[in-house]
Amino acid sequence: MLAPETLVTAGPLWTVAVNRNQNLLGKTVLVVNRPVESVTALRPDEWSNLHCQITRVTEALDELFKPDQYNHAFLMNADAHVHLHVVPRYRTERRWGGQIFSDPHFGALFGTEQRVFNAAELASLAAAIRASLPEAATAPAATS
Repeated sequence: MLAPETLVTAGPLWTVAVNRNQNLLGKTVLVVNRPVESVTALRPDEWSNLHCQITRVTEALDELFKPDQYNHAFLMNADAHVHLHVVPRYRTERRWGGQIFSDPHFGALFGTEQRVFNAAELASLAAAIRASLPEAATAPAATS
């Protein structure tokens, strides 16, 4: 269950939240709203909307932090509920909220360092991302 302070936005199919661990500034997670334990069990409308949500999140993060690239990963090790990690990657330091963030593993698999934000920091980051999200695009109607 997502903590309320991590919530960025909740749509009909996917919920977007910030990761408690902000070792890479702007780490977010997109969580499918219905019980699904395998990525292969996602419905076509969920796949289509996932693309829309990834685009919205990366556009917001681009505006806020200007990452140099992204990693996207379905890492359901501790929680079998389908969720996608959006992990911004940085060649150089970024500053936000009076803190300095670096990416010591840029160009390689992201590290396991922990930089757990407190509830107020999480709420502030979620609000900043929410404010930068573009409007949700509607998916084209299915044709028969």
